[in-house]
Amino acid sequence: MPFDLAIFDYDGVLVDSLDEVIKASSEVCRSMGHDRMLNKEMIATLQPMTYGQLARSIGLPPDLMEVFSEYVFNRLQQADAAMPFFPGIKTLLRQRTPENTVIISGNSREIISAKLAAHALDQQVASIFGAYEPGDKADKIRQACTSFGADPGRTCMIGDSVSDIQYAQKAGVRSIAVTWGWQSRDTLAEQKPDYIVESVSELVVLLE
Repeated sequence: MPFDLAIFDYDGVLVDSLDEVIKASSEVCRSMGHDRMLNKEMIATLQPMTYGQLARSIGLPPDLMEVFSEYVFNRLQQADAAMPFFPGIKTLLRQRTPENTVIISGNSREIISAKLAAHALDQQVASIFGAYEPGDKADKIRQACTSFGADPGRTCMIGDSVSDIQYAQKAGVRSIAVTWGWQSRDTLAEQKPDYIVESVSELVVLLE
């Protein structure tokens, strides 16, 4: 059956940001004299998917983790305008009913809003819950369900990381894992999402 509410993660689901994250992490590591760098293979299997865990995966000491996280987060926002939407995503958003479409992201709401507006997509999303809104993603999923009167059983969270699946499960909504983002299909499957999709066209069919 169709979902009453579809909640999208942003980085790795709507826009292709992985290369920028790796680039930013390399920049900050070099500035700190740290030789070990992130790569796609490391990120593909990381659990959970957080900036702190990215820092731990390359062996940064605790006193440098906050510096690393802030740098990568800020650098990602600065590069957002140049990061492309994944093929087919803009068409997917334009075909959806706006009031049934929400974005919940670890990125900033202002950055996401500007990106959508630049591509004439700002009217296709009912609400954006960003990094600076209170609560974790599970809290924001619940808030979205309440705000839009959506049954959690007929709501889905679409993400590209283990963390997205875990937050969906915690909030009691359906989880849809996409394989074109930051993490591998095998890593996502270990978390037992309700659905795994390999392409945007497959996601369109599932949502409809």
